[in-house]
Amino acid sequence: MPDWFRQYLDLEGDASEIRWYQPEVIPGVLQVEPYIRAMNAIAHPRPPADEVDRQVAVRMERQSILRQDDGPDLSFILSESALRRNVGDATTMRDQLLHLAEVSEQPNVTLQVFPFNAQTYETASFSFIILRFGDDAASDVIYVETFTDADYLDRPDAVRAYTRLWDRLRAAALGPVESRKLILGMADDVERQQT
Repeated sequence: MPDWFRQYLDLEGDASEIRWYQPEVIPGVLQVEPYIRAMNAIAHPRPPADEVDRQVAVRMERQSILRQDDGPDLSFILSESALRRNVGDATTMRDQLLHLAEVSEQPNVTLQVFPFNAQTYETASFSFIILRFGDDAASDVIYVETFTDADYLDRPDAVRAYTRLWDRLRAAALGPVESRKLILGMADDVERQQT
C-alpha cells in the first residue's frame, strides 16, 4: 500500500463526514469482492494473487465504516457511467448493483446517481473526496487521487471551490430514493440479459 494512500486511510478513520464523488468506477469502500478481483484482473501489469488478496482484505475491512453506529456520515455521488461500466461478468455487476442499493439504506449513508441527462452544465471528470472533521469546515481536507499519487488540499480557497462543486453536483443528481430505484432497475436489466 503506497504511503500516500495510508495517509488517506488515517484521515478516513478520523473523519466525521465523508463526501465522495466518483465518475468512472464504484468507490473501493462500496465494492463487492468479485468487483475488486475483476478490477485487478484487467489491471496492467496484473498484480500477483497475494497482492489482490491484500487489496480485497483492506477494502472489506474499510467497509465496516458503512455500518458503525459512531461512524462518519457518508455521502456518495456516483456518475451513471460508473454504474453502467461493465467490470467482471454479469453476475458481478448485478451483485455490485444490489450491494449499492442495500448500502444506500444504511442510516449514515446517502447515495445519489448523477445521471447522463442531468440538467446542469456543472460536472467533473475526476473523482474527489471531501473529508470533514467535526463541525468546523476550516479543518476540511480534499483528497484527489491521480494515477500514481494523491493530493491533499486544505487551503480555504480549494476547500470552498470543491464544496461548491459538490453542492452543484448534488443538486443536479437524482435524489436518494430515485437513485436507489435506478440502481435496482439496472440490476434487473443485468439479470434479464443473463437469461
